Amino acid sequence: MATPTIPLTPDVRASYEDVYAKNQAAIDTTNDFEVLKSLNASQLDIGNLLSADDQYRIHADSALFQTMLTQIDITNAGLKVLQTKIAGIAKNISTFGEVAGAINKVLTMVPGI
Repeated sequence: MATPTIPLTPDVRASYEDVYAKNQAAIDTTNDFEVLKSLNASQLDIGNLLSADDQYRIHADSALFQTMLTQIDITNAGLKVLQTKIAGIAKNISTFGEVAGAINKVLTMVPGI
């Protein structure tokens, strides 16, 4: 894995901030405990990374550089886990959508039931 630029480039930082904002919107609207747990963990990781980036920008020392590298690894690993969970949910939504479509077709064809 290539070493990321530290401090984060404006584009990379903006990408993490975008994930943070979208996570927050999802946190505010989900009732799924497992997804909420993953989203909250991801929020914490991203928040820690952005804070570490802020600290590095202020102090620019080698210890903070290593802290940021570690936090990037933690954050990205958590994002991969979240991505996998979301993909699984999306697959289930697709499957349930097909079931709902089939039910709608039956009820449209046989409305008297």
